[in-house]
Amino acid sequence: MRRLIFAAAAVLGGCLTAEESFTEGRLETLCAGALPVCNVRAGCVLDGGNFARGTFPGAQRYVVRTDRPDQRLSVRLLLSDERYPGTELLVQIYGPGCGETEQAHLVDVDFFRRAGDDGILEFTLALPEEGDHLLELFSDMSAGWVLAVEVADR
Repeated sequence: MRRLIFAAAAVLGGCLTAEESFTEGRLETLCAGALPVCNVRAGCVLDGGNFARGTFPGAQRYVVRTDRPDQRLSVRLLLSDERYPGTELLVQIYGPGCGETEQAHLVDVDFFRRAGDDGILEFTLALPEEGDHLLELFSDMSAGWVLAVEVADR
């Protein structure tokens, strides 16, 4: 009976919100841990099966794992509660040895305008080595966000 009620509610509701569509098939992770990576602490491991949420301004750190070389990382941010577009956004990934980095660093950009009507910012970064990678996000914008990552072959 419970399943029937849930199915009826889903059919009657019909439409997904932007956040439901963005996170569909993923579980939220609270990222309240302290995983050691690159001489700092990351909140959790992110992969294609989960997502995290938070707010800017500030910085966040995550671990992204790869099991083979020559992959790419897609980093997607769904912005919400947009208050101030800020002037800087840094998305940076460190290799397993913590010496190699790949980054997208945007300065003097209206991030709300760049995100467009769907509110999504997307970046693709190379992951040439396998192992644990430190993903860092920093921005001075004032907004809420939902973060999803995907690792794929290049």
